[in-house]
Amino acid sequence: MRSRDLALTLFLLSVVVVPVSATYAADHPLTPVYAETVHGGYLYTLGNSTYSGTLEPGATYTVAYEDLLPEGAEVGFARLYLYWAWSKDGQAAVYPAVDVAVDGTPLERVARYTDSKGFVSKNDFFSGVDVYALPTLASGRPLTVTGTNAAEGNATFVVQGAAVLLVYVDPAAPEKMLWVQEGADLLYSNYGITPEMATAQATFDGEIDTGRVKSATLFLAAPSAGYTTADLPEKNRIAMNRGGESGLPSFIQSIIDLVFPSANGKTWIDAFDADEERQVGTDRRDVTPWLRSSGNTVEVQDHGDYLQFTNAVLEVEMR
Repeated sequence: MRSRDLALTLFLLSVVVVPVSATYAADHPLTPVYAETVHGGYLYTLGNSTYSGTLEPGATYTVAYEDLLPEGAEVGFARLYLYWAWSKDGQAAVYPAVDVAVDGTPLERVARYTDSKGFVSKNDFFSGVDVYALPTLASGRPLTVTGTNAAEGNATFVVQGAAVLLVYVDPAAPEKMLWVQEGADLLYSNYGITPEMATAQATFDGEIDTGRVKSATLFLAAPSAGYTTADLPEKNRIAMNRGGESGLPSFIQSIIDLVFPSANGKTWIDAFDADEERQVGTDRRDVTPWLRSSGNTVEVQDHGDYLQFTNAVLEVEMR
């Protein structure tokens, strides 16, 4: 290859091949952490957690959880999620130093997922999720979780909430297929980011015998989703196996969806539920009519809501 052609090729590669970085677009896919078929089920609870406000060094955040494990069940998979944001030291973005304990026993952090707006401006601070392994749980045992700002300097952060997710096993319970994904993908259709760019996707890999399916439930969690100071219409969307827009006028597509309800998936608007105090938006819904035998995919799209997509669980109960 001539030197001129080589130089042109390298230039084009430098333009096209862009390193992955933090932005308001969907660029941090969730991580699959559990996929099993069990006799049992799962639960996700925020306990009595609420928005903390600014936590100065040494300040503690406390959450209580009750009635976590059904009687006779055993834990198959357990996570504690601490959802934090606005981690900073003055105007410098820093990662938080957090000490977390359950009933006074320190917990080991097993993962940290983070994101930020990704461009140089005021208030470009980190948001994210810290994930902890939980100790052995007994049915009926309440838990008290504490998170302490362990920064040595003046760094602060806020906690939007903390959640416990348990997959439990019970031989007397129905057979269920369960998928769990976790992470942190900050989505905001602003500053040049379109709603299409601010669309995160999670795919639940695996084959499903749809002839045996009794029901299918999708659960999603996203801090900040569902609550805005301005009441924006259609501020977020959730789609199940939608497969892209058809390009038809909306009223025609609505008619087709009514006649053939499972042909092209389903979209829900303004789906997440949250408020000023409980700032971790959640959504749980029946997706049985739109379940496929493989490649089941959910999309979360921002329309000015400003949210961080963090959790996705698909539960399929078999006959």
